[in-house]
This record gives sequence, C-alpha cells and structure tokens, in this order.
Amino acid sequence: MRAQKPRREIVGFAIAIGGTILLTAAVAPGRSHLTPLSIGFGYLVIVAVAAALGGLWPGITASLLGFITFNFFFLPPYNTFVIGRPEYVVVLFVFLGLAILISALLARANDRAQAAEAREHELRTLQDLSAGLVALRPGPEAYSAVVTNLLATFGLTAGALFVNDPQTRELREDVAVGAPPGELSPRTDLSGEGPAVERLPLSVGGRSLGLLVLGMDREPFAAEESRVIRAFCDQFALVLERDRLLQEATRSQVYEQADEVRRSLLAAVSHDLRTPIAAIKTSVTDLLSDESPKSGEYAHEVLESIDRETDRLAALVANLLDMSRIERGMLKARIQGVDLLEVAPAAADRVRRQYPGLVVRVAIDPAGSIVRADPVFLERVIANLMDNAARVTHEAGGTLLELDGRRMGPDTVVRVIDHGKGVPWDIREQLFYPFFQMEARHPRLGTGLGLPICKGFLSLMGGEIWVEDTPGGGATFAFSIPTEASATVHAPASAGSAR
Repeated sequence: MRAQKPRREIVGFAIAIGGTILLTAAVAPGRSHLTPLSIGFGYLVIVAVAAALGGLWPGITASLLGFITFNFFFLPPYNTFVIGRPEYVVVLFVFLGLAILISALLARANDRAQAAEAREHELRTLQDLSAGLVALRPGPEAYSAVVTNLLATFGLTAGALFVNDPQTRELREDVAVGAPPGELSPRTDLSGEGPAVERLPLSVGGRSLGLLVLGMDREPFAAEESRVIRAFCDQFALVLERDRLLQEATRSQVYEQADEVRRSLLAAVSHDLRTPIAAIKTSVTDLLSDESPKSGEYAHEVLESIDRETDRLAALVANLLDMSRIERGMLKARIQGVDLLEVAPAAADRVRRQYPGLVVRVAIDPAGSIVRADPVFLERVIANLMDNAARVTHEAGGTLLELDGRRMGPDTVVRVIDHGKGVPWDIREQLFYPFFQMEARHPRLGTGLGLPICKGFLSLMGGEIWVEDTPGGGATFAFSIPTEASATVHAPASAGSAR
C-alpha cells in the first residue's frame, strides 16, 4: 500500500523531465515553421501526463521546465530569455498559469483516485480476512486458521491469541501460530529484547475479551494497514463474544434439561415408588394385626399382593438403574445369537398371567427368528413393549394383543401390535425421551422410562425402534435387530402360538 505512491511520483518526475527534453529536441529544428501556441499545447500535454501520473509536484516541475524551455527555445529572439514582443509575455505567463492550474486539478483528481483505490484495497483485504469469520465454528482450530490467514496477508512471522479466562480472569493462550506456545507474551517487554511484536486488544462494548499478539519481522504498519487490522480485530472480537454466549446458552440448556429431569424424577418417585411401598406396608400391617382374619386363604391372598407390589417396585428400580447406566454409557451389549421363538413366548406368558382376559398372538417367521442381540437386553425390550401394549389395550377395553416378527433384508423386524387409542403423530418421537408422558396429569415412572430404555438397549445392539399405526385403530411399536447370518430355519409348527 505504501510503495505505490512513491513509485507513481518517480514516474511523474521522469515524464516531466524526459518528456520536456524529448519534445524540445523534436520540435526545435522546425521552430520557425510552427506557431508558439501549438508548441505551448505540446508542453501542456506533458504537464497533464506528469500531473495525472505523479501528482502535484511532478506537474509543477513539468510546468516550470516547460515555461523555461518555451521561453528560451521557442519565443523570438531564440536561445535567450529576452522576450522580443509584448504579446509573448502574455502568452508565456498564460501558459504558466494554465500549466499550474492543470497540475493542481489533475493532482487533486489523482489523489482522490488513489485514495479510492486504497480504500477499495482495504475493503477487499478486510473482506478476505472476514470471509472465514462468517462460518467460523467455535474452537482453537478455527481460530488458528484465522490467525494463519492474518499472518499470510500482512507478511507477519508469528501470532498468538489470548482470551480472558472467566474463572481466573487472566489471559490464557488459546492459539499459537508460527511460534512455540508461550514465546509471544501478552505483556509489554520494556527491555526491548526479543522480536518486535504488535499487541491488539479484542473488546466488545468496552469489555475486554482477549488480546492478539503479532510477531513482526517487517517495518511498522502503515495507517491503512492499521485501519484494516483494527476493523478485523473488532469483527474477531464479535465472533469471540458470539462463541462465548453460545457456550453459556448451551450450558444453560444443559442445566435446564437436567433440572427438568430432576423434577420429573422427583414427581415419578413420589408417585410410583411410594404406591407399591404403601401397599406392601399395608399388607404386612394387616397380617400382623390381631383383628385380621387368621385363615390361610386370607394370608395367601395378602402375600400374593405383597409379591406383586414387590415385583412392581423391583421393576421400577431396575428401570431407574438401567436408564442411568444408558445415559452414562456404562452398559455394553454382549452380542450373540438369540432365538426369538424362545424369548417372545416367555414374554407373552407373563402378559397372559397379568391380564387373564387378553388374547396374545405370537407369530415369528422361522427365517428371521435367530438374531444378533444381547439376550438380556432383547428380553427386556420385548417385555417392556408387550407390557405397555397390554396395559393400553386393557384400558381401551380391547382383548387382542399381537407380536409379529419377520425378516426384512439383513434385519428382523418385530412388531408389537395393540388395539388401543393409538399415538398422535406429533408426539411419537418424544415418546422415546425419558419421563415423557402423553398425559402430564398422570405421571408414571414405568411408562416414562420403558420406551427410552428400549431405545437405549436397541442402540447398543445396532437396532432401531419406531411407531406405526395399527389398521383399525391402535399403535404398533416396531423395532429392527440384525439377523444372524447363519440362522437355522425352524419347523413351521413352532412359528407362533396364541391364546
């Protein structure tokens, strides 16, 4: 930026001197045949070119040289500074005035043109530097690319980005380019030892966000370079502030989600865990009471109630533990070949015992019965889905529950089909989030965790789960699981069972 104007001035002076000499040498032999006015226009052309290219002083130089040369060589008497006729005096000084006026006007236009070019160059440089800031992602790697681009643009040797640590409230080196970490210091070196550095603060709204330290193996920045770098630093500071606010918003969202989970857990625990405990306590109190019947039939009935509530309490606690392990990534699936013809009927029998009036049909395609799964996880998935479907079907007054498994490509797709109220489209994806309830006024820990646990188990086994509509009304929960490559085809007779 700075070398452009001196070069143009040198060219202007060369034209002013060289052009005057060449014009004089070319025209002098035939000066007696030319009018002074035509020769004067020739010198004005040289003045105009010198001023247009070099500015004011080359134009004035061309004007003075033209004035002297025009008087000495082309106004009679020739080869002397004596002016023979009065009108030539007017011509000579009019020539000088026009030459200086042309020089001033062209020099002013030239300066404005150069200033416009310089501003255009500044804007182009700033645009090139800022282009990477638009899609910049938070992180040291992205900041390192920005600093590298800045060093390449201005011919700098090294650079380091220091950001304010919110905990220690001190500058922390985040990025170092072209120099080992710690070599460029954010503090001014009063001793003058070491490489020359430029320290540029990064601030937004009067609040300091960091510091950009640049190692320089060149002359200091020109005014136009300083303007570009300062504008770039302001934009870079806005990016740092944006990233800081984004991180705070992310942390706030995480805290909000964790708080929501804690509230949901508290509501679920207060309802679902307290209910079986209260039932167990009541049953035990009845057995110990002197006023309760002492018959064996009554005691057996109370013990059965205690057994059911204990199983319910154990299932709730197991769901809590499983969900916690899934979210922490502590569970690992032990993949092996599992036969659906053994797992599915056992889950169906449990549903039949719990809901005696419910007809449960199981149909498993022998070609896809052997799957790659963790036997414990797969049994829990099928049990949870069938328990949910049985409860929904029973509440809706239905009598039929179906489980269907068929091979589709490399996977086996299992569908648990109920004939209840169905699931609206807009909440199907939310069903697989912990503690989500279709009816908020009925918080149920079991239904709030069963489906997320199924999704977590299936993800560990390489499967997926989704919701479909049941023809005629109801919902179908389907999941896919990889089929065992060396699956053994069973006899068709064992493909299904019903009651």
